[in-house]
Amino acid sequence: MSPASTISDDEAERAILRTADNLFYARGVAAVTMSDIRDHSGVSMRRLYSHYPSKADLVAAWLHERHRRWMNWFTVTVDRHVATGTDALLATFDAIGEWIASPGYRGCAFVNAIAETGEIDARHRTIVADHKHDLIRHLTTLATRDHPSVPDWVPAAIGVLLDGALVQCAVFDTDDPLAAARTAARCLLETIPT
Repeated sequence: MSPASTISDDEAERAILRTADNLFYARGVAAVTMSDIRDHSGVSMRRLYSHYPSKADLVAAWLHERHRRWMNWFTVTVDRHVATGTDALLATFDAIGEWIASPGYRGCAFVNAIAETGEIDARHRTIVADHKHDLIRHLTTLATRDHPSVPDWVPAAIGVLLDGALVQCAVFDTDDPLAAARTAARCLLETIPT
């Protein structure tokens, strides 16, 4: 009996999702097969398919898990920057700066996934849209905390600046677009009456 066959269902699922996250983010969804997931996770093909009957099911589970983990990381990291006295909305750019500087940064996994039109279906697009809506809701919470009179459109505009910076930083392989986006956000926030 192989060691992988003795792990619990929860451990197998964690191994599958961890592997999917690593491979889908590094290579893209289309370039990764279920055999790749099996080979890198150590979970048999039979067990893999018992958890995820299709690659589309695995992609959906990965997107949900990626959302949960990313939002948790983002919230904690932004709060750490806010604790130093940084404006909450500007702290979002500082948090993203840490991510961009991390090894293996390839842009936003959700934007990357949605671009893979041959692999992504309506269910996946809904998960990605829900992720972006949750991000804007969180930005709204941050905005109203530090800027009680903030217009409703400002958090959405900050979301556009963040997403644009994520894409351009990956394309240009520099954090200069993030610095430009943060400056634009700061200038925007300075126009809001207190």
